[in-house]
Formats: sequence, C-alpha cells, structure tokens
Amino acid sequence: MMKTLLVYHSKRGLVRAMCEASAMEHVDVMELQSRYQAHPIMNFLADCYRALTGRGTGLAPMELDLAGYDSIVLVNSLRLFSPSAECNEFLYRCNLAGREVSCVVCNRVRSFGQAGAKLRKRVRLAGGSCRSVAYVTESDLAQHAKEKSMIQLHSHTEPV
Repeated sequence: MMKTLLVYHSKRGLVRAMCEASAMEHVDVMELQSRYQAHPIMNFLADCYRALTGRGTGLAPMELDLAGYDSIVLVNSLRLFSPSAECNEFLYRCNLAGREVSCVVCNRVRSFGQAGAKLRKRVRLAGGSCRSVAYVTESDLAQHAKEKSMIQLHSHTEPV
C-alpha cells in the first residue's frame, strides 16, 4: 500500500497545527525548516526576495526517500503572493517523477496572485504531475481547525 507525504512550510501556528494533525497510518508529515536563522527583519526581507524571484534557501538536512510515496500534498503559506523559498528549495532538490502532487496554498487574505500557476510550473519542472491547487484563507482554516486535519480539508476544498 502506497502512502501520501504531506510536506509543509509555514510560520503560522494554525497551518502547522493542522498539518501535524494530518499524520495517520497512510500519511507521513514533514516540515520544511530553514537551516539558518538570521536577524528577524533581515530574514523576512531575504525570504520575500527569494520567494519573488523563485530562489530557494538552505534547508535543514532532510532524510527523505520518495520511493514509498505515490502522492505528495504540498502545503505552503505565501510570501508576497509567491511560494516560499523553503518550498522552492524542496522542489529543486526532489525528483518527483511519477508522483502526483496536490498543492494547498494558504494566505491571510483572499487574494492569491499567481501562486497557483507558479507552483504548477515548479512541480512540473521537478518532474511531478500537479493534480490540483487548492486555495485556503486563514479565516477558513480557523473555521475548520477543530474538526479537520489539513488532508481532510484539502479533500473537501474545491480545486482550481
């Protein structure tokens, strides 16, 4: 039986809590963490720059074998309407050939810019097949936080 890997990066506690609550027998959860911690203001500016330009950042070492996973759910909070540098780095490092990837884009406001199109392109460049991109606001997450995990919320969100 193949498994699903939920990969996420978010500095928002609600997104992190819902992703961690998604861990089940057939779902593994992995958080993308930065290797280096800089000054908060400089870190924010560098993160925004990297996100806007599509660059990655140094990730903490990952022990990841994708052989046991047939699908991946990538959950990402936006930086200036772009996927985070951590998400970019994950997609640069991994060969997603033969895997279906579903993306969940979280943002504070109802505007998502071109984040979905950027994620689709970056998943395709990593060799994966982007099945869907779902958009979720933090207010939607707050409404469903007590009753659903991120996997359950993703399966009930209308993909675009």
